[in-house]
This record gives sequence, structure tokens and C-alpha cells, in this order.
Amino acid sequence: MPYLGLDTATSRGSVALVRDARVVATELLGERAWQARELLPAIERLLKGAGLKPPELRGIGVAIGPGSFTGLRVGMATAKGLGYALHVGVTGLSTLEALARAAARDLAVPTDVLCAVMEAGRGEVYAALFRCDGDPPSRLCPDRSLRPGDLLTELPAGTRLAGDGAVTVRDSGAAAGLHLAILEPTPPLAPVLALHAAATVRAESGYEPGRLQPNYIRPSDAEAARRRS
Repeated sequence: MPYLGLDTATSRGSVALVRDARVVATELLGERAWQARELLPAIERLLKGAGLKPPELRGIGVAIGPGSFTGLRVGMATAKGLGYALHVGVTGLSTLEALARAAARDLAVPTDVLCAVMEAGRGEVYAALFRCDGDPPSRLCPDRSLRPGDLLTELPAGTRLAGDGAVTVRDSGAAAGLHLAILEPTPPLAPVLALHAAATVRAESGYEPGRLQPNYIRPSDAEAARRRS
């Protein structure tokens, strides 16, 4: 049974198709400014290439944040719209958890702790720690937004970094005399999201309005400005 995965929360989004618990196709999207335009055509190409029609989908997985506020809204609105129109279940996964799962799959040798980290702006990063001794990795802390220097104080020895905020954290660590390794390149997240949907969405389940909510972590710049005024 086919399941779709959507990621528009990261700087380079992706869509993926899973069938019989196996990733059969993945397509990368352009940079953030182009994701809204490219998302639906990419989904259409993915399905057409697999010889499928939209009503054959059995579920959808989407990144719910943290990440680009606009990107999150685009991805979640698309997933919800498709779920409603096709009468299929839609499930979400933390962007950082999806990143940790994707990165852990590419580890040549399992590492004790992986830090999934994304640029958050305002001099901060989004980050969460995971232990990679199982599949999927186990979460060690909630998703947070914090300054790289504050994150460094919480990283156990041997921690590996993954995500578009990894260089920022590594450079901050180097300035403090710490050596941190980065897992590169950052893998696309849509395959993990599609696999998550295949594992958690029942084939007979329908769309549940209001069930899925974004995980923004912190208020947007506009919201923060309104609170200060």
C-alpha cells in the first residue's frame, strides 16, 4: 500500500513515496522560496512515475516543525488538503526527529548520541538530542530553540551533528576548543516521513480534522513584535 511523505519545513524540502514499507521514489524540492510552487507538481510526478493515482494513497506523513514558518504552513496545508480530499489519515513527525532518523540510517557505525540541529535565526538553532542505539533513535530531550553556546554545554562527548545548523554549532564549539563531527550531507526527510505514515496510519483510517498541529517551538518575528508592543 502506498504512503506519501512531505517535508517543506527544512531549507531543502522533499517528497517521497513508500510502497510495502519500501521507499520507491524521492524527489528534492528547490530552496524555500520555490517549495510552494513545486510541491504539488512533484507529488504528481512521483505518483505518475510509480503508476499510481492519488486515490490509491493510504496515508500521508508530514514534517510538523520546527522549521520555516511559511514552509510548515505550506506542507501541513497540502497534507491536510490531500487527506481530506482522499479520505486518508495524515500523521506528523517532529522535523528534528525525522532528521535524526534519516541521519541515523546513514551512520556507518552507530554512535551513542546524535544532535539534530537546524538554523532558527535570531542567533539561535533548533535542536534535540537522540540516542542512536535502536531503530528509531530514542529521544533524550524535547525540541528547543537556543543559542549554540548554550547547546554546547549539553552535548556529551562523541556527539555527532546533523542538519543545516551543524556547521554553526561546530564552529561555535571550535571557538571553545571542542571538536564536533558532522554527518554530511543532510539526507532528505520525506522518505522517513512516508515510512512513519506507513507504520502508524491504518489503511482504513480517514482524515481527522484538527488532529494535526504545527510544532513552531517559538513565536514568529511578527508575533514576537506584537507581544513587545
